[in-house]
Amino acid sequence: MALAWSPLKSTVFAAVSHPATPLPATVSPTTSVLCNAVRHMSYKLKTNSAAKKRFVALPSGKFKHWRSGRRHLNTGMDRGSLNKAGIASYATARQSKHLRRLMPYA
Repeated sequence: MALAWSPLKSTVFAAVSHPATPLPATVSPTTSVLCNAVRHMSYKLKTNSAAKKRFVALPSGKFKHWRSGRRHLNTGMDRGSLNKAGIASYATARQSKHLRRLMPYA
């Protein structure tokens, strides 16, 4: 048994060494196992906060959003335009392509 240094705990622990198996060419003897694990780890992608507040992903792959113009200053508007503003709308194909990048887990 050989003693190896742990970078996580700054202590020495016992590790089984295999002198018969050489190290691969890409791994140097000074590179720790922890560094190799971090190097090959896949990272999480962040969802854009503005997009997730404004759009809802549907099972079909489309994105639904609500139209503007119903919050305030609509006393002078006619009923037809107010009712039309209350209907949900869907993102276009080009917007959906961009939204898939902004919301990778949707």
